[in-house]
Amino acid sequence: MTSDLRDAALQRTCPTLAAPRFGVLPEMGNGQRVVVAANGVFVEVKLDWLHCTLRLAEFAAVPPLPYGTVQERIAFAFGVIPMRLLQAFIEAGQARLPDEIAGGLIYSRHSGELRLQMYEALQTSPSGIDYRMPRLEEGESIAIDLHTHGASQAFWSCIDNRDDQGVKLAGVFGHLHRETPSAAFRLAVNGYYKSLHHPWEAAKPPDDDLEANAGWSILRWLGLMRGG
Repeated sequence: MTSDLRDAALQRTCPTLAAPRFGVLPEMGNGQRVVVAANGVFVEVKLDWLHCTLRLAEFAAVPPLPYGTVQERIAFAFGVIPMRLLQAFIEAGQARLPDEIAGGLIYSRHSGELRLQMYEALQTSPSGIDYRMPRLEEGESIAIDLHTHGASQAFWSCIDNRDDQGVKLAGVFGHLHRETPSAAFRLAVNGYYKSLHHPWEAAKPPDDDLEANAGWSILRWLGLMRGG
């Protein structure tokens, strides 16, 4: 171990663990850690609204490492994203065509629910938007960051890559002049992006009820399973 206090501080902030071959990883509080496993290097992040484990790199099968294996997982504390919030955001974007809009789904640790908050536009056009971030109440955090591309296609621009730092779920909607918009979703973890499937890749469900018992869980649409 290094005796440099700076390294010790970094390890406290983001510790590195070996995946147990026979036991289980210890529980973690909010924060992040790196897990070295027999099947790769993983980053594990826990926030009020998110608990995820993502593989950053794979290892060759030979020589085998004396560690256990780890599986990718993504679980949201709020369970499912209410479709009515996403639909409300799409309708707000359609009302502001051809200009772009931005907003977010804010998670409350106290209620365990999401609410839609539109961002205050400082300057907007069909090709970009500058906005002021909203004031958050105690126990709130921005879980899903949303913006539109107006009538253009939904894609991740270099500006989006610059903005999507930290840890958040990001979504962009385009082709808002059409009956069915285009969309892209991804999980951003400190500059690492994992593309996610989303409902606009499939046929529209028979209704807009996306609560837990409706069978149209946003997690299933994102290609994920709710974690335990």
